[in-house]
Parts: sequence; structure tokens; C-alpha cells
Amino acid sequence: MENEASDRFQAELDLLLAMYPDSLRFSSKERELRFSYSDEDSTSRSSAVLLLRLPDMYPLGGLPEVISAVGYHKEDLRSATKDAFRSIDIPDGEEVLDALILSFSDLISSRKKAHESAVNESTGRSDHDESTKPANRTVVIWLHHLLNTNKRKLALSPSVAGTTISGITKPGYPGALIFSGEKCAVDSHVTELRNQKWQAFQIRYDDGGDVSNEGSPREVWKFKHGIGICEVESMSDVVQGILDPEQREVFIRCIGVK
Repeated sequence: MENEASDRFQAELDLLLAMYPDSLRFSSKERELRFSYSDEDSTSRSSAVLLLRLPDMYPLGGLPEVISAVGYHKEDLRSATKDAFRSIDIPDGEEVLDALILSFSDLISSRKKAHESAVNESTGRSDHDESTKPANRTVVIWLHHLLNTNKRKLALSPSVAGTTISGITKPGYPGALIFSGEKCAVDSHVTELRNQKWQAFQIRYDDGGDVSNEGSPREVWKFKHGIGICEVESMSDVVQGILDPEQREVFIRCIGVK
């Protein structure tokens, strides 16, 4: 079986090296496969990098382990990459490296498009009048709990660079999240968080990113800490961190704070 696993992997590796001669490297000592992804039309010299460690009996036994996954903007994409890999339906004992590489490439490509769209809207604001400003969106999210360190870090750090989101996160039982800012940025951040595994993830308030009755963009919520997202210890801290009294009442009603 060991010879069969070795022969099958070598055949797979030879094919991959022929397909990605400048992007793929394999270290036989560490059994680590490194794949670098760059768009052909990209003017940036940076690339996204995926590092996998292969079990000794791959492909007969075990699946590659994600050691690291880094995007164009040096963001940690291990969680998003693992979620993408889990969505691939491949039988045990089959070669999967090509499918994993394509899945990672699709992930990076989609995030790049979201980033470019957000940056274009952000930089284009000064060239338009008030009526054509990008829509804003505010959401309040209730969680059964927020304990996982990686999820807490993700909630505090939107991965789409060049965008502005402000808000507050409260970990523990229950968890609560408030995000307010440009709609495209909030949409992307909420989608990425929702794609994590949660026991309960409920959007209790969402202004939808629509314009107000006066036709102007929705008002972005303001917080005591200023711009950006901060973590607090209690629901009381969340309430006190919201500056506008009416917005504070919105949070209290939708989250059920007593």
C-alpha cells in the first residue's frame, strides 16, 4: 500500500507541476506543498499563498492539512479556506490536490473582486455629490455564544481592506455584534462571519442599507471609542458605547437587554 500511495502521489504531483510550473513547490522532507496564486491581469506583485501538509499515506489515507492560507493583503484565510475545502464532495482515497488548489483560487478571486468593488466605491465618493454616495448599512447580530478566539479576532478585523466599518463586539453567553458603515463592506463582513459554524446567528436589526426618507444614505452609527471595531465585556458596555440615545434604544429592544 505504501508503494501504491507513493506512485499515485508522484503521478499527481508531476501533473500539477506541469500545470503550475511557476506556482507550485513541494518539500519532500516536510511533505509540504506550497501554491502561490496571482491573477494574470493583476498589476500587483503580491500573491496569495496556500501551504498544505500531506499525510504519509496520501492519497490512500488522510487528507491534506491546511498549514497556512494568506490572501493578497496578508490576511489570514485559514478558516475561510478550510470551510471552502469542506464544501468539496470528494470520496476518501482519491487525489484531491487539484480540487483544493482550484477551490483556493476561487476563494482568492472572489475576495479580490469584493475588495476592488469596495475600494472603487470608497475612492469614488469624492467625485460624486451627496445623492450618489454609497449606501450605508447597520446590523445588530445576536449569537448564542462567542467564545472561539479565531471568531472573536475575525469579528474585530474585516478582511476586505480599504473599507471602513465601525462597531462593537461582546463575547461570551450570549454574544452580540454591531457593525455600521458602507454597505458593501458590512455585507462582506457579515457574510464571512455567517459562513463560520454557529449554534445560533441571528440578525436582530438590519436597516437594509436603503436610503432614508430624505433620499440620503442611512446614518452610520457613532460609538464612544470612535472609528473601528472594539470588543467590550458586557451588554451594559455595549449600550454605553453607543452615543446616540435613539440608536441605543434600538439595540436594547432588538437584543433584549433588561
